[in-house]
Amino acid sequence: MSPHPPRWADRFLQWFCRRDILEDLQGDLYEIFDHVVAVKGQRRASWIFVWLVFRSFRPSAIRLNVKVKNSIFMQSKINLKVAFRVLKRDRSNSLINLLGLTIGISCFILLGLYVKQELSYDHFHSKKDRIYRSWLKEDYGEGKIFFNSNTPLRFESLLEENFPEVERSVQITRFEFLTGKGENKLREEVYVVSPDLLEVFDFKLLAGNPESPIPTRNDLLISEQFARKYFGNENPVGQPFYLSIGPELREFTITALMADIPSESSVQFDLAISSANDDILYDDRVRQAWFTIIPETYVLINENSSIQTVEAGMQDVVMSYLEGEVERDVYQIGFQPLTDIHLNPDIPLGFAPVGNPEYVSILGFVGILVLIIACINYTTLSAGQSIKRAKEVGVRKVMGAPRKGLMGQYLTESVLMSQVAMLLGTVIAIVLIPTFNLLTGVTLSYAFQWWHIGLYFAIGLFIGLLAGAYPALVISGFKTVSILRGSLQSVGGMSVRKGLVVVQFLMTVFLLSTTLIMKKQVNYLKNADLGYDYEAVISTQLPSDPEAQRLSQQITSGMENGELLKARLEQYPEISRIARGSHIFGTNGWTGLAYTDDKGVFRQFRLLVVDDDYLDAFGIEIVDGRGFEANNGLDRRQSVILNETAAKYFDLEKPVGSKLPGNDFDEHRIIGVAKDFHFTSLHSEIEPLVIVQNIIPIARGVSDSDFGDTVVPKLVFTYSGSNLTKGTEILQKEWEALFPNVSWNFEFISENLQNQYQGEIRMNRLITVATVLSIVIASLGLLGLIMLVANAKLKEIGIRKVMGASAGAIFKLLSKGFVWQLLIAIVLSIPLTIWLMNSWLENFAYRTDIGAGLFVISALLSVIVAGLVILYHTVRAMRVNPIKSLRME
Repeated sequence: MSPHPPRWADRFLQWFCRRDILEDLQGDLYEIFDHVVAVKGQRRASWIFVWLVFRSFRPSAIRLNVKVKNSIFMQSKINLKVAFRVLKRDRSNSLINLLGLTIGISCFILLGLYVKQELSYDHFHSKKDRIYRSWLKEDYGEGKIFFNSNTPLRFESLLEENFPEVERSVQITRFEFLTGKGENKLREEVYVVSPDLLEVFDFKLLAGNPESPIPTRNDLLISEQFARKYFGNENPVGQPFYLSIGPELREFTITALMADIPSESSVQFDLAISSANDDILYDDRVRQAWFTIIPETYVLINENSSIQTVEAGMQDVVMSYLEGEVERDVYQIGFQPLTDIHLNPDIPLGFAPVGNPEYVSILGFVGILVLIIACINYTTLSAGQSIKRAKEVGVRKVMGAPRKGLMGQYLTESVLMSQVAMLLGTVIAIVLIPTFNLLTGVTLSYAFQWWHIGLYFAIGLFIGLLAGAYPALVISGFKTVSILRGSLQSVGGMSVRKGLVVVQFLMTVFLLSTTLIMKKQVNYLKNADLGYDYEAVISTQLPSDPEAQRLSQQITSGMENGELLKARLEQYPEISRIARGSHIFGTNGWTGLAYTDDKGVFRQFRLLVVDDDYLDAFGIEIVDGRGFEANNGLDRRQSVILNETAAKYFDLEKPVGSKLPGNDFDEHRIIGVAKDFHFTSLHSEIEPLVIVQNIIPIARGVSDSDFGDTVVPKLVFTYSGSNLTKGTEILQKEWEALFPNVSWNFEFISENLQNQYQGEIRMNRLITVATVLSIVIASLGLLGLIMLVANAKLKEIGIRKVMGASAGAIFKLLSKGFVWQLLIAIVLSIPLTIWLMNSWLENFAYRTDIGAGLFVISALLSVIVAGLVILYHTVRAMRVNPIKSLRME
C-alpha cells in the first residue's frame, strides 16, 4: 500500500480551494509528498504536506462559494461587533461591570498566588518524590509520647549500611557560632551538613565542585546573601573565614558559593560546614546515643523502591540494638515525604516553620468567594438591564433570530467583558504584588510563562460563561408579543435576581464578620496576660567560652560572662531588672527532657536554667515556697522550682521540700512553685516546667533530650521609661569593653511574642484586603442596581418631586427592597460565620469568645455602606429637574 498524505489535510484543501486551481495545486502537493517520502520518509513528508496545505490557505486560493457567511466564525464576528457597540453605548453600566470583575479577578489572582506558593513548597527539587525526612516517636502508652522530627546522629549511617533501597542519607544540624573574617565576630546560624547534601537537594551551586562542595572539614559553603554581607562585591571563594568551634577559633576556607535558597524550601541555610566536624561537636556518647536527638535526617530512595520497605526494616535494625531496653512498639521510626513537610502540623516542628493547611484552604476559599461576588455582581446588573434591551430582543426575534443566536450574542458580551477584565485584573495584580507583600507580610513573586496565556484565557472564558449564563437565558426568553405590546413590566425570574443579591450581600457580611472576629482573636493573643512583665525588656545572647565543649560547660561559661556584664550594667540608673537565663519568652525550641520514673511512668517536661534574678526580673509570682536567693550556694547547686502545671504533673501533694519522682537524679530539692506563666505561645496549653540554676542534677536523670534551637544563655534587662537609645548605648559600651572581638545584637521580648502569631496576623491582613475589595465590589453592584431603579422610576420621582416629596421620601423609594435583602443576608450570615469561626478558634488553647457585638458592628457597617450608596443616588435624583424627567418619559 503506497503512502498517502494526511486525509484530513487533503479534505481541508478540497474544502477551501478554488475549483479551477484545485487539481493543479493538489497534484503539485502530491508530487512533493511522494518525493519527500522517498528521500526522508513518510512522517517528514506528512508534516511538509500539512504545512503546505496551511500555507495555501490564503484569500487568492479560497473559493468564493464557501459558506463563510453562515459559519460560526462569521457569526462570532458579528456578535463581537454588536457586543462592542452595546458596551460602548451603555458606558456607565459597562464601566461598573468591568470594574467589579477586574477587582474580583485581581483579588483572586493575588490570593491564588499565595495559595500556589504555599502548596508548591519543596517542589523545585527534581528528586522530590524520592526524598523523605525521618521522624522518631517514643510511645509509652496512655498518651506518654515523645515525638520529634529530629533524630539520633547514628541514623544516617544505619540507613545507608542496611538498606539497598536508600541511595543517599544526609543529615542537617543547626548551631550558633561566633563567626567573622576579621577581628569582630558575629553570632550566626551555622548548619552542619553531610558532604553529599547537594546530591539529594537541587540547590544551585554558582562556584565550587558540585559533586563535593565541602570536601574537607575545613571547607565552607555559603550563600550569595551571606557573601554580600561579609565580602560585598569580592569573590568569596578561596577566602578564609573564622568560626569559633570547640576549643579554638578555627580557620575555614570558602570552597563553594550557592545561589540563595528559594523561599519555598523547607531546608534553609546560608552557611554550612561538613559533618566531618562531628567529632569536635559531639562526644562519643552523643554520637552513639539512641535517645539524644539533634539532626534532621533525610533519605533519598532509589527509583522503584518503597519507603515502606525501609520503614519496616529500620524498625528491625533499631530493635537489634535496643533489645531489652525498650519494647518493640515503643521506639518507632517513620518517614515523611519532603513535599509534605511545610503543610503538615501533625509532625513536630523541625528547623523550618510549618504553615497551617487550614489557613491555605481558608484563603483559597476567600479568593473564590470574592470572584463569585464579582460574578454575581455582573449577573444581577446584566439581568437588571434586561428591560432596557427588551425592544432590541423583540425586533431581532421578529427578524427571525433564534433563541440560540440571542444567547450567543449575550454570552459573547459577557465573555468579551470577562476577557478584558482578566487582562486588566492580571496586570493590576502583578503591579500590586510589592504593595500586597508590604501590607500582608508575605513574599509573593510572579514569573510569567507562555502557558499562562492559555490558562488566563480559559479562566476568563469560564467567568464570562458563568456570569453571563443567567442574563442570556432571561433576555433571550422574552415573549415577542409581550415586548411589542409593551406589557413586559418585569424580568422573568426576578426572585432569582433578588436571591443572587442576597447571596452577594451574605458573602460580603460574612467576610466582614470573619475579619472582625480574627482581628479580635489576634488582639487577644497580643494583649493576653501571660503571667510575666515584658514591656521595655531587651535581651542579648551571651558569648560562651570557646573552649567549652559540653552543653553544661557552654551554659555555665555563658552565664559567667553574663555575670561580668551584669555587674557593669548595674551601675547605670537607666537600666534595671538585669538577669540571665537559657531561654527567653517568645522563642521556640525550649529544652525538652524526658525520663521514666521509679514507677515506670514516662514523664517529659521543659527545662529553664536561670540566675537568682530571672524570676524577679519578669515579675513571675511564687505561689508556694520561695524563689532563688542571691548568693545561696545550695540554690545554685541543687534547688529546683516548678511551675503549677509541673507540680500537678508530677503528682506532688506537697511539692516544696520534695524531689522529682525518679531514682536517677542527683541530689536536688524543690524549693518553690511558680504561678503558671505562658512561656510558649497561646496556641498550646502550658507545659510542665522545671527551673534550675544548675542543669547537672536534672540532666543526669533523664533519658531523652531535645535541646531545641539553642541553649546559649541570654541576658535581659529593662530600660527606664522611653530612654531606649541611652539603654542600648550603655549595653554597647560595656559589651565592647568586655568582649571587644565579639559583635553584639539585641532583641525586644515584646517583638518576639508578637512574632509567634505571624501566621494569624498575616491571614487576618489577607482576609482584610479581600474583605475591603469585596465591599467595594458589592458597593459597585448596589450602585449599578440603584441606578437602574432610579432610571426606571424617573417619571415617578419627577411626579413626587412636583408634589413636594422630600429627600427622605425619595431615599425610601430607592432603598425599598434592598433593605430587606440586606437584612436577610445579615441574618443568614450569622450561623455560617459562627460555625466556621468556631472551627478556626479550636486551633488555639486560649481564645476569645465570638460575642454578639461583632455581628452588630458588621451589620451596622454593611447598612452604612449600603445607605451611603443609596444616599448618593438620592442626591442625584433630587438635583434632576422634574420637568426634564417628565419630558424624557
